[in-house]
Amino acid sequence: MGWFSSEVQAPPDKNKRQTCWDSRDRFFECLTAHGIDNSLDAKQKDAVENNCGTLRTEFQNNCVASWFKYFQEKRYNDITRERYIKKLEAEGAQELPFKLAPGKK
Repeated sequence: MGWFSSEVQAPPDKNKRQTCWDSRDRFFECLTAHGIDNSLDAKQKDAVENNCGTLRTEFQNNCVASWFKYFQEKRYNDITRERYIKKLEAEGAQELPFKLAPGKK
């Protein structure tokens, strides 16, 4: 018996991906409607379950586990980023007239 599972999951086909994205969108709309930013936060667990629990379960059942977690993390990071940008703009920050290139070695 090895450490790794011999079970290999086939990648989702086009229909399964679309079903995943649709259930994700419905879940995220519910979170937005109830003012929940981070659905993975333990402090928000009760609010998520009480308000969007059915949609969360549907989302989880329709998506690959790694996508289920990734999409929630990405949503929270995007929300945080947008708020930070708005804060900087409100403080008078301006976009740089050039793009910073990654460091060269």
